[in-house]
This record gives sequence, C-alpha cells and structure tokens, in this order.
Amino acid sequence: MTQLILFTEIENETCILLAQRINPNKDFYLKLNGPGGKANHEKNENIDVCVIRECFEEAEIVLRNEKLLKIFEETCYSTKEWRAEPCLQREAIPILEENIELIDGKIKAYEQDVLDLPINAQKLEEIKMKMEKQPQRTQETLNFLNDIELEIPEEEIPEILDEQFPVLALNFGKLSSYEIQTLIKYKKRIQESIRPLRRIEHKIQIIEKSYKGFKYLAIFDKIERKIIAQKFGENPTIAELSKDNTILHKFRNTIFEFEIHKSSTNKLTYLKLRLSKDQTQINGTTNGKQTWEFFHKNYSKLPLI
Repeated sequence: MTQLILFTEIENETCILLAQRINPNKDFYLKLNGPGGKANHEKNENIDVCVIRECFEEAEIVLRNEKLLKIFEETCYSTKEWRAEPCLQREAIPILEENIELIDGKIKAYEQDVLDLPINAQKLEEIKMKMEKQPQRTQETLNFLNDIELEIPEEEIPEILDEQFPVLALNFGKLSSYEIQTLIKYKKRIQESIRPLRRIEHKIQIIEKSYKGFKYLAIFDKIERKIIAQKFGENPTIAELSKDNTILHKFRNTIFEFEIHKSSTNKLTYLKLRLSKDQTQINGTTNGKQTWEFFHKNYSKLPLI
C-alpha cells in the first residue's frame, strides 16, 4: 500500500493535496485522502513507480522520481494487519498539523542532502546504484513521457467506446500521450453524464443523513419529536439530553433496547437506543436492555442514533 502526501506552495502557504472519495460502493465514501493505492506485484512495480502511477491516475499530476521522499515504510505479511479508520475533515486537519514539522524537517534534510551531494560520495553512489537497478522499469512505466509535449486540440481527439476503456486502463505503463488524452476526454464525458445523478445523490444523502441522525427521536412521543429535534439537533448525547429535567424525569424508569456501534479499531462511536416492548424492571445485567441511568453512567458522551 502506498500513500502520497503532495505539497505545493500557493500564495506563500504550504498546501496539501487531498481528494474526496466519490464511489459509494467503496469504503470511506465522501472522506478525504491523498493519492495512493496498491503496488502491482505481478508487474514487479516498486513503491516509487506505484506512487507516480496512482498520482497520475487520481490527480492527473506527473511526479518525478527525484521529487519523492520516503518518510515511512513498514512491511506487513497479512492484509488483516492493515487497518484504517474514517475521520471527518475537522479531525484530519489537527493530525496533519501535528506532523507538519516532522515532515517539513525531513524535506529540508533531504534538500540539504541534495546540496551536499558533490562531497557526499557515499550518498551519490547509493543513488547511482538505485538508478542503475530501475532504468528499464521506469522507462516502461512512464512511456507517455516520451511524447508528453504532444498536445492535441480536444476536438481532434476521438471518442473512445466504453468497452475500450478496460483495455487502455490495464495497459497504463504502455500508454502514449495521445491515448491518455483520449482517456481524459472520456473522463470528461462520463463526468458530464453523471453530474445530474450526483446532484440527485447529494440531495438524497442530505435526506438520509437527517433521517439517520434523528432516528433516536423514536424514543419520544410524536408530539414531542419536533421540539426535541429543534432543541438538540442530530445525534445528541445522553449527557446533553439529561440536562433537560423533563426528559430525565420521563425516562427515569424506562427500559431501552440498545446497541453499541464501534469503529474498525474497536473505538466506541454511537449508541443506538429504542424503547423496549417489555418494560419489566431490570434486576442486574440484562443482555441488550438497560435503563437511562445505566447509559448516563457508562455511555453519556456517545452520540445517539
């Protein structure tokens, strides 16, 4: 697996390129991440070539080998050892800010190494050996660099058929600049065709988010729900609801069925509450059923769904 952190300077500020995941059938839908993906071991693709390929495929940006700096590498022998947890944009930014000094320091150290190359014979020899090992692979993977200056007017680029796309996509390393331009035109056509659908999808997502966010209101009477929704909004916590004495009194002796939702890293994320049909008094621990007092004591800060 490779993950690229791509820096660029805009108006004297260092920025990081992030892309939004738009495939609803894949993990972390609508989350943000940098370019990256899996190296193709069947084609003996190393991580540098993989990063260059993924960056071009996902962002249409051509990277140069000498611009790449490896910050971290770890070998895992089982796919089960790979774990990722989705996070909101506001949660991701502090993590990036926290590590920006480390990354910036490594970049500056790398730049200094380059400046010192004429007198750093050992480093120069290492780079030379590395280049000697990979010239053919780099050449094969970046064929389009041979004629990348060839810019064809868009109206002269032919339309490709849907069945041609898989063939071109599987031969990425052998594509010419001309073939890549046909793919870019194909991508634009696809984007135009799905744009109306994306607007519909966005509206449905808003409705779906509201529906799921207010599901906890099922524990309230119908006439109360609008008032509670206006006062507490989506996904309040038990602690927030308990500040209202009316709610506290209403549910003091109520029994709820519940589920605790966890993330992929086993972190508690949501508390699902529904009124239990059986309101028999609980004595001790009952599987899947508990009282408001129990939730207030153990899960008071978990958002409700």
